[in-house]
Amino acid sequence: MAKLNSSFQRLFVFFNLLFAIVGGVIIGLGLLGQFAYNDSTSEFENQTKGFLVMYLVGGITMAMSLLGAHGAHREKRIPLIVFLVACFICCFGLLRLAVPTAMYRPEMMQIVEEKFREGLPLNEASPDVRQFTERIQLNLKCCGLFSYTDWGNNVPDSCLCQGEEDQMEGTCLNIPYRLLFFSEFRMTGHQKLIYKQTCFPILEGYLAKALDILLGVSFGFAALALLGAVMSAVLLAQLRSSTGAVPVVFSVSSSKFGFSSHPPKYTELYNEPEKPEK
Repeated sequence: MAKLNSSFQRLFVFFNLLFAIVGGVIIGLGLLGQFAYNDSTSEFENQTKGFLVMYLVGGITMAMSLLGAHGAHREKRIPLIVFLVACFICCFGLLRLAVPTAMYRPEMMQIVEEKFREGLPLNEASPDVRQFTERIQLNLKCCGLFSYTDWGNNVPDSCLCQGEEDQMEGTCLNIPYRLLFFSEFRMTGHQKLIYKQTCFPILEGYLAKALDILLGVSFGFAALALLGAVMSAVLLAQLRSSTGAVPVVFSVSSSKFGFSSHPPKYTELYNEPEKPEK
């Protein structure tokens, strides 16, 4: 078996086991997200594609990390070569995704805004879109995507300010009675207050944060993939150097060729002059 630097070998195995755990966490988050969105409407069930991507990314991360750890632990060249190639492909793919996203980010935000405007007016949208928008209004305390007039003359209950704290903070707006559309038990008084803040700027802020996280994760994983490729290349170089040319010692039989494998003595090569007799 080839001899590797034990400290570097253990570091590489730990590096890959850590990434295997990260892959398992990605798969677990995908499962939790799928259970959380299990009751979502058919209009917004495109999250399933995102969950499949999470399963795929998590599975590939676990498989390649375990392969790299196995190759380093067993000092096998083929698993390390496969891991090296996979790291370079992963690094290139992540950079291919992250760099254009960072460059064309303003255009992406404009496209998202245009997609939201295509759903206006909200009072004429599909029931699924209206329910989804009302859930956003209740959770974010906003009204309409770009204005409360997105609902036309049928402003829903989800736009109404819910408590005195909201009214004291100046986040509410008076609107005429004819623009309200709510149940009879809520129809008391002469004026109603709705949330002044519109929903799209809040959603845009969340989307910007999500893009920041995506770019950070992409560039971070690309750097780690490049680091893994470099570490794998170092291990391969150590394997190659340790399994290089081995000196071979040949032994010659003296009985067959008539001479000894040991070097001759000096006196056997050169005859010393005889000393004169006294």
